[in-house]
Amino acid sequence: MNDVAMMQKNKINARDMLPMYMNLWYNATMLRIQTLASGSGGNAVYVASDTTQILIDVGLSLPRLSKRLDAAGIDAGSIDAVLVTHEHTDHVIGLDSFMKKYQADLHVHTNTVDIFAHIPSDRIYTFEGEFKIGDITVRHFPVPHDSKFCYGYTFTQGTHKIAMATDFGRINESIIDAMSGAQIVMIECNHCLRRLTSNTKYPLVLKRRIMGSFGHLSNPTCALAVYRLAQTGVSQVILAHLSEENNSPALAYNSVKDFLHTKGITEGVDIWIDVALQDEVGKRFEVK
Repeated sequence: MNDVAMMQKNKINARDMLPMYMNLWYNATMLRIQTLASGSGGNAVYVASDTTQILIDVGLSLPRLSKRLDAAGIDAGSIDAVLVTHEHTDHVIGLDSFMKKYQADLHVHTNTVDIFAHIPSDRIYTFEGEFKIGDITVRHFPVPHDSKFCYGYTFTQGTHKIAMATDFGRINESIIDAMSGAQIVMIECNHCLRRLTSNTKYPLVLKRRIMGSFGHLSNPTCALAVYRLAQTGVSQVILAHLSEENNSPALAYNSVKDFLHTKGITEGVDIWIDVALQDEVGKRFEVK
């Protein structure tokens, strides 16, 4: 029985059917993000639409990454493309092995091609401005870190937007502008300043590096960034790249939550906060 016949038989008005069809259309596409690992022990993030799958960073050995992908229900062979935030080991250690085993393309900025010269050239696609991977539009933006290059990314599909930036020492207006208006933001929340400064295992030079403008984002600075982004419509935040030595999930979460509360923003009502972990696959968040 077709839709018209069903409507006639059940005396349903076309106007009554409209919400159902709108709901089917509304849920036809979605954009999703899931952390596979986050922290100095290795990083990998999965971003996908219904038809396109992207892996950002391969900072785990292939066996470890395979276990995380399996745990997340993701077929490694179906990943279409790989992006890299920067060349530090905890973001690329498994890249070569992954590229050898699977057929995903590697997308890199033109300024960083020489770093990936060992990857076959027919597997590399370069970008300078925005570009598309399948039905996802990708934009990059530079972030300050002590590496040869370091980028944050935004992923959009229609009105859906996800933004991510980790490994950077300070917030600037270009970062806020790039991430503004995303429904979901993944952002570094690396260290508690008190824990870091009192950590006797870390020499002073390392502490200064971490706290410097090209180091890593502290909990208070992350909280300020989240507050600014919340004013642009961000509703879900994933705190990422936590230091195992100088932070904890509870410290990071409470630092951001409590600061937002002082600004009249209530976690769980006005915004939602999650924490990405080093040794566990994160929740899958969707914009639809």
